[in-house]
Amino acid sequence: MKKSILNNIKDANRLAGIFGILLLFASTVVSQEIGTGWETDETDSLSEINKLKKQVEVLQEQLERQYSSDEQYTVDLSGDEVLLFEEEPISHVLARPWFQNIDISGFGAANFLGTGAAGTRPNGGFQVKEATLFVEAEAWEDATFFVEIQTNRLGADESKYIRTGEVYAQFRNVLKKWGDDLLGIKVGRIDIPFGEEYLWQDASDNPLITQSASFPYGWDEGVLMYGKALGVSWIAALTDGTDDRSIEDHPSKALNAKVSVNPWEALYLSASFMKNGKAAKSAMEFGGSHFQPVGASHESSAGKSTSDLVDATLYELNAKYKFGKFGEKGYVAIFYGQAFQDDRDDSFDRDFRWFSVEPLYRITSKIYAVIRYSEIGTYDSDKGYHFDGKTTAGGNSAFGYDTKLFSRFSFGLGWSPNPRVRVKVEVGRDWFDVIDSSPLNPDDDDRDLFGIELVSTF
Repeated sequence: MKKSILNNIKDANRLAGIFGILLLFASTVVSQEIGTGWETDETDSLSEINKLKKQVEVLQEQLERQYSSDEQYTVDLSGDEVLLFEEEPISHVLARPWFQNIDISGFGAANFLGTGAAGTRPNGGFQVKEATLFVEAEAWEDATFFVEIQTNRLGADESKYIRTGEVYAQFRNVLKKWGDDLLGIKVGRIDIPFGEEYLWQDASDNPLITQSASFPYGWDEGVLMYGKALGVSWIAALTDGTDDRSIEDHPSKALNAKVSVNPWEALYLSASFMKNGKAAKSAMEFGGSHFQPVGASHESSAGKSTSDLVDATLYELNAKYKFGKFGEKGYVAIFYGQAFQDDRDDSFDRDFRWFSVEPLYRITSKIYAVIRYSEIGTYDSDKGYHFDGKTTAGGNSAFGYDTKLFSRFSFGLGWSPNPRVRVKVEVGRDWFDVIDSSPLNPDDDDRDLFGIELVSTF
């Protein structure tokens, strides 16, 4: 390309010379015809030729400099500023090679983790915690297809194997005729848009190794719409509501709605609402514990429900305040939520609530300290529920549906030697409290946690 342009400039130089000769010849003929103005016309013609040649020489010199240094130059021709040979980028999907339409990214996390004698890793050990690939292909303007490939999921290699997470087609700016970002659509398997933890659950985004005590998240098949108007971002989703992939156990569906705002730059607020619909086992879960009839998956000293299906309604409120001039010094994040599980037998209805408080302070641009305290429970001495504390506490197998309260405290340090590598160290403890009728006694259980984790992204 460079050689071709320079050759063209040399040709232009030669043409300029020829043009000058022709101009001189024409001036001679005209002067001989009219017999006047020869000296003046000759002088003017030579001046025009020299000016043209100088402009071409400057143009050639500037082009040589541009293509040797990859910089943009302009040349002043007769007082007009002209941009030289600015190439338009290839914007259409079909005009680019296929590999330029595909973005691949991902992350991996490996750690050493010990949970105390009563936790899931009593002997302490190394594990590959997560390894995930994200592939997004541009199918058309504002239309993409996204696949999340999980080769390791929360250290559960023996049962999860390689599987997909989110898989969806996305259509952005559906209403761009009336404005940007008014409406986007996702169709496929999506993260359930409830709360905020689903957005930072991956090891690459979580400042700690563990999650909160409640850890509300899940995937489900359906359709999701999102947009922004008048400073308010919104999400609405309709999904199957059942845990089994691409299988429904009841005609009712799950409905999600979420709104978020930034009243000012440092403050973020969001509110989420969900109506799960009837299901034997919901797609939505709380750290390994789904909406299920009491006693369906584990023991319950308060009895076992005879229902096959349960319904649930839940909400969560979130706030995050960043401090420092540009939020670079850290933040304080809090959330609070409630859920109401409805059983056909009212005695097995279960209401529970949860909260989390998380301050993070950046000691330097590469080092931070963070604390998180969180709880989830029925707070009812007669009615328990199952709270697992995924993936370190093992509450489901230890206490079944007898848990009244599960609490988690974590303190961590993080160090990022570069933007794509992070090392995290965490110490913490988990506690369980059970209902009065339970024969189990968790008071002396050892659930002290220590972990060190390396995360790399690409």
